[in-house]
Amino acid sequence: MSYQLIRLSAGLEMRVDIPGRLILVDSVSTGQGVDIALVRTGTASPYIPGRQAGFRLVEDFGGVLLRSALDCEVGIFLATNDVQLGGTAGGEVVIPSGVAVTNDLAHSIPVTLTSSSNTTPIPVSLASIRINNTAAQSIPVTFAGTVSPVLGVVKVNNTNAEAIPVLQKPGETFEVHVNNAAPLAVSLTETKINNSDAQAVPVVPKTGAVFSVKDLPCLTIVNIAPVTAGVAAVALVSDATLRRLRVRNGHDTATIAIGGMGITLATAAIVLAPGDIWNESDAAGAAWYVISDTAATPVQMQGVR
Repeated sequence: MSYQLIRLSAGLEMRVDIPGRLILVDSVSTGQGVDIALVRTGTASPYIPGRQAGFRLVEDFGGVLLRSALDCEVGIFLATNDVQLGGTAGGEVVIPSGVAVTNDLAHSIPVTLTSSSNTTPIPVSLASIRINNTAAQSIPVTFAGTVSPVLGVVKVNNTNAEAIPVLQKPGETFEVHVNNAAPLAVSLTETKINNSDAQAVPVVPKTGAVFSVKDLPCLTIVNIAPVTAGVAAVALVSDATLRRLRVRNGHDTATIAIGGMGITLATAAIVLAPGDIWNESDAAGAAWYVISDTAATPVQMQGVR
């Protein structure tokens, strides 16, 4: 057995004329590795490129050729018998093409990130971390110490079925801001609460404020003086306090029509035959006009406030 410690110059070939049948690379001082070719009967075989420490080849040879792309130092065993090397503490294994690890969901791979001092945190960017879990696999996150406020805009994307619980610390005020602006004043015309009969919405008045419910006034029937309609449109009624309006055609044979100013029998949407009654609830307080196909047609009315 022969152990050779050889210094290689970048790009230059080194020949070692020692015969044997075992080559074992003990050390290479660069990460590029060393190229090795066997010499048989004076002829060199093709180079095996980039060999690192631990490379082992059992093959008859009359010598070896070594070369490296960089200046380096190579330790190599050349022997006719087997050579075994024991592992050393802290030994480094270099695999130029990388290591592929394949596992399934049932076989986790623990990873620990440490710094040289074991005290300084290692920065981890979101661009380099991918966590693929299912809805049933929660990922616990624990914060130690004080967590800095989140600046900018935080977006939470959930569905209607996924509630987001919010717990308010005692004594704190919970506000909703739009585009980081001041809190919005909310009026009843801007707030819509869509709940079912079984879902009560509790209302708690602010300290010092008075919360009251005002009863609606009782309905009052208003008797309105009749109007005589003719073949030209005339004013029927105009009372903004009315909530309901009833109009009756009091003629035995005439047909009347009611509507806005300029109403005609040809353009009217509301036409009443003799004895017909029209109940108006959408625009009872508007200014109404009437026209008839017969002169001196009586029109009775009744309102509700």
